[in-house]
Amino acid sequence: MKPLVALVGRPNVGKSTLFNRLSRSKSAITDSTPGVTRDRHIASAEWQGRKFMVMDTGGYCHDKDSLNRAMMEQTLAAIAEADVILFMVDVRSGLTYLDLDMSRMLKKNFRDKAVYLVVNKVETRQLAFEGEGFRRTGLTEPWFISAREGNGVADLLDKVVASFPAETTEEEDTAIKLAIIGRPNVGKSSFVNALLGANRHIVSDIPGTTRDAIDSRLKRNGKEVLLIDTAGLRKRTKIDRGIEFYSSVRTDKSIERCDVALLLIDAEQGLEKQDIKIIQMAAEKRKGIVILVNKWDLIEKETNTSKQYSDRIYDQIGNLSWIPVLFISALTKKNLYRAIDTALETGQNRQKKISTSELNRFLQQVLSELPPSTKSGRELKIKYVTQIGAHYPVFAFFCNNPDLVLSNYKRFLEKRLRQTFDFTGVPVSFRYRKK
Repeated sequence: MKPLVALVGRPNVGKSTLFNRLSRSKSAITDSTPGVTRDRHIASAEWQGRKFMVMDTGGYCHDKDSLNRAMMEQTLAAIAEADVILFMVDVRSGLTYLDLDMSRMLKKNFRDKAVYLVVNKVETRQLAFEGEGFRRTGLTEPWFISAREGNGVADLLDKVVASFPAETTEEEDTAIKLAIIGRPNVGKSSFVNALLGANRHIVSDIPGTTRDAIDSRLKRNGKEVLLIDTAGLRKRTKIDRGIEFYSSVRTDKSIERCDVALLLIDAEQGLEKQDIKIIQMAAEKRKGIVILVNKWDLIEKETNTSKQYSDRIYDQIGNLSWIPVLFISALTKKNLYRAIDTALETGQNRQKKISTSELNRFLQQVLSELPPSTKSGRELKIKYVTQIGAHYPVFAFFCNNPDLVLSNYKRFLEKRLRQTFDFTGVPVSFRYRKK
């Protein structure tokens, strides 16, 4: 599992700016208005070959307003979950009572955590001199950085990466890892219990009963399967308690760990916006995905009910229609093992390797069926294709000018490749390179 680095501190000290720099993105909103980041935001990051997760948080504050109280609870939950804590302060504001209060809280409650005091917005030597006052927090030696300019960030990251827990041998585990994900109360724990034949997990009609990610093992046709049962992902506006936030973080990390994500939805409720966000999250992480429509026993059925239902799902997820949809019932055990078999097939598809000779026979066939055209009228020549990458399917197409490949032709190539080699349930990536 990748280490988790949490960025914490009072509002407007530059946490989101540092988050964007570490994750090499602009996905966190940055604004001079305190409290813009009201929820956590997690992204992948890498430094000196070591991969980790970085988490932005809302500001630490004492305001009794319900929203600010929720932000503080989420910050505390983030600290509890993190491997490394970057406690950020603003050199221009000096030490505030909130900074001192947070430093006392960290020293009292999180002695087992690696905590680094990060003095941000240090753009000049004079500001660095003024920042010496931050040593009074009694934490580690202050690290002076500018998240905006990048000054000092590399040295800080060297220290952070060196403090990570030793890398585990989890990758050596040959079991296929399946994350059971979805909104609260869709039957995730009931699904796992039915597979295992025991009430290993608490089952309740109260949303949010499962707070942690829990691992279970089973064997299917001689293959080892690791089931990661997660807490439900709620809409962010409803994550108003620290424990719910904690569970949400665990869900993100469970998706990060898995090979295939099994998204359970409630047949009566259907696919909702939050489900689509979960699917997109798993697809962005290049995980295999299977949609399981649970509680199918409660639906009145006619001849084409399941087809009409799945057609609606495919309309909603658009270009992700390569994801298989199965109808199950954890209560009656309908199709439970078929769901596991489909997940195992999806896992095999994710690891599938196609030889370069097969790929180029495929390429010549599709080029003869439909030669590429360009808007400019210039000739586009796709010369050959090969598979690259180890953990999920990535294909490199070499051509005379990658900029000439039109988006509709890229979609055509993906569609034909999926038809030819069966990558059901798996996101595939194409790279177009100049040759």
